[in-house]
Amino acid sequence: MSRFTDKLCPVCRVRFTDNSDIVVCPECGTPHHRACYVKTGSCAVGGYHAEGFVWNGMLPDEMESSIPRSEPKDTYDPHRAEYPHGYNSNTGSDRLNIPEMEGMEQMPNQYFEFYRQIRSVTDDEERGADGVSGKELCHFAGKSIVHYSQAFAAFRKGVLKGGTRQPVKVFLNFCAGFFMPIHQFYRRMDALGIALLVLSAVTALPEILLYYDAEYASVEFAASTTAMLNAFAILANLINFAATMLLCVFGDYIYYKFCVGRIKKIRARFDDGRAEGYYMALTESGAPSKLRAVIGILAVLLVAQLVARIPGQLLM
Repeated sequence: MSRFTDKLCPVCRVRFTDNSDIVVCPECGTPHHRACYVKTGSCAVGGYHAEGFVWNGMLPDEMESSIPRSEPKDTYDPHRAEYPHGYNSNTGSDRLNIPEMEGMEQMPNQYFEFYRQIRSVTDDEERGADGVSGKELCHFAGKSIVHYSQAFAAFRKGVLKGGTRQPVKVFLNFCAGFFMPIHQFYRRMDALGIALLVLSAVTALPEILLYYDAEYASVEFAASTTAMLNAFAILANLINFAATMLLCVFGDYIYYKFCVGRIKKIRARFDDGRAEGYYMALTESGAPSKLRAVIGILAVLLVAQLVARIPGQLLM
């Protein structure tokens, strides 16, 4: 049993223990749990027999070794204070609170590789051409790190096209468009949220005026005015649709530029990021705000009421 202990079963991907009931393929020598072998009815790596595969302690598709845990570097915060809101407060580490990789090799290989890539972004302390690191960006973004780590990596390093890396500014995020301006307030982009709120109010006016024209005889407009309002209403709908689509496509890039600017300002207050509590300050400044989202919802409702009522009061 000693040579099979801690090796992977090719069927269930669970490692053998000293007490495992094991059977071995008579052709290639690959060990299986007896129950797994009975379930499949044949060797799970039988497709490799024609290539002359012989088990030597590893499966054909198994990664050569589990990726070792890399200790957090002390480059920016040697004290490693316990960070709230998504940081590993159990160990006092300044790493994002994503489960470690030990045991993750039991997952299908494509998922393990995907997880490894995300971890490589969240732990990357090297500052790029934008002047910030992937680690700083991910700590500032806080939540939805699986999505934003990929978006930030694409913006900073580009994507492979035709064998070469090409810069991109596009990364789909439907929340950024279909939930504007609430999403922008939630992500602390208050200026953009206010601008989108004003845009929604202005583009709603033609429809409101047409409503009063149709419902109240005392507010009946001339035919030319009605035609002009109809044209403006169509234009307003197109503007709203265009704004929604643009934010779905470029909303993450706008957020990325916002993060870069805020991180540089925060870093300047912490001795270029070397002072104690730097990452704590990043997460406190960048963490999404539910309060802002609620205020954004109330603001949208208030503006909708004002736009619906004030024109009518002025015209009647």
